[in-house]
Amino acid sequence: MPYGDVVIALSTVLLTKRTLNGREIDQIIWDVETRKALAIEQQRRADRRKAEVDAERFRAECKQLDAARSPHLAQNQVA
Repeated sequence: MPYGDVVIALSTVLLTKRTLNGREIDQIIWDVETRKALAIEQQRRADRRKAEVDAERFRAECKQLDAARSPHLAQNQVA
């Protein structure tokens, strides 16, 4: 049911108000769809931030490993 959330919202409001006109129905549908789109966008942004943090952590670990290896590599190349 791709529109189950809309149906639940409409039925909940309808049980309370008993009647809805077309404008009210449109507003409820718009509200539900807007909230759903906002939640999806917020999750997408959170996932993006997490990926950026993970990438930065990986870069820092690589730099530490490179720095730890550098003295050994320099000695091997000179000798």
